[in-house]
Amino acid sequence: MQAEDLAKLIDAVKAFGARLFQSESSDPTSNAQRNLSGRTHYVDTDTLRWHKSRVLSTAILADGLLFRITESCALDMHNTKRGKRCVVFDVFGTTVCRPDLESTSATSDAARNASNREVAALDLAAHYRDALVSKLHWFELDAEKIRFALALLATPPAYFAA
Repeated sequence: MQAEDLAKLIDAVKAFGARLFQSESSDPTSNAQRNLSGRTHYVDTDTLRWHKSRVLSTAILADGLLFRITESCALDMHNTKRGKRCVVFDVFGTTVCRPDLESTSATSDAARNASNREVAALDLAAHYRDALVSKLHWFELDAEKIRFALALLATPPAYFAA
């Protein structure tokens, strides 16, 4: 993606009010939790414990539009085998790249290389355009519900008329 297009995309995301990712801590788990807090539960302490996962490293990609964690995760319920994978999030907390457990790597470097290929193939502008269209759709549905609720308040129910 060209620098000019990336700047336009950043402006659009900021105009919506979304917060770009930034370095919050040198500790990978703390950095992930602070960046993803309020966006997703993926790296919450209880979630990590439940899935027997550990955050090994983090990276800010595309000037803050994407956030990548490299995690070590249990490959079976007894935690006898582990794998490494990278998970990439957008500013809304949506997972944009995440291999399944069968596609984990033996090393963090291999996981990052696989992630780099996926991110390079991602059409970031299309992804964010689709995400904003989806958000608009849901906001419009919520607005209809609010209008209906206000209309109910404007007209007293029949049982109050007596």
